[in-house]
Amino acid sequence: RKLREFPVTICGAGAVGSNLAETLARQGFGKLTVIDRDRVEEQNLSTQTFYKSDIGAQKAKIVANSLYRALGVTVTPKAEELTASNVAKLFAGAGLVIDGFDNSISRAVVTEYCTAQNMPCLHVGLASG
Repeated sequence: RKLREFPVTICGAGAVGSNLAETLARQGFGKLTVIDRDRVEEQNLSTQTFYKSDIGAQKAKIVANSLYRALGVTVTPKAEELTASNVAKLFAGAGLVIDGFDNSISRAVVTEYCTAQNMPCLHVGLASG
């Protein structure tokens, strides 16, 4: 029950975020939010949880739809760019933020906000920089 009720916000629905969202949902986390402004591209198919039929769709929405269909888990998709002006709104209610963004500007916004709010945050990445 604790896992099902614990709110986790995942920043990025790419190689890290899409796989992490699925893993957390399968482990019993039931209050997931996924933030990503990008759309699925063919090059994403080899490392991310998307299919050819998803190309062109918003990543956050596809992750939410897939996890609902597979597990009945309701994921809140936020298909928008995270900025300093909307970070408070996008992180509202988060118990933990997991940053899997692939760009330094967004990662800096996450770091600054979570530090200022004393909000638990994990930074995860697959690339240098």
